[in-house]
Amino acid sequence: MDGSVRGSSGQAGMGGVLRDWNGRVVCLFSFFVGSMDSNAAEVMVIHKAIKICSSSSFLSGQVVSIVSDSQVAVSWIHNEDFGSLDQVSQISFIRSQLKSQEGLQVVYVPRMFNSLADSLAKMGSGACGDFLHWM
Repeated sequence: MDGSVRGSSGQAGMGGVLRDWNGRVVCLFSFFVGSMDSNAAEVMVIHKAIKICSSSSFLSGQVVSIVSDSQVAVSWIHNEDFGSLDQVSQISFIRSQLKSQEGLQVVYVPRMFNSLADSLAKMGSGACGDFLHWM
């Protein structure tokens, strides 16, 4: 998953790809999230990804790795400091889900591995219409 913010306008979007253990795409999503900075967009997309995964009976009892290319957002989730007060409720939700759902994790992976999620996030930041599609 990825967050994207358009230049000085601050129009933000989020996008993500859910894959199974074999790398097959199971779900795609893209959403417009309003005006915010890039760190807020990254936290928001982690929050959304957890909600999407939690709503799926397909994923019940499965190991789920939420992969982000934002070291800042991942560090806010795993450490006591979490940046802006605007993200308190989202980070608290994420932390509580990580504690209560065995097999759920949020990890950092460098940007080069998320080109499809990046494209979906950019589409969301352009307010092209929200979508969530299960394969």
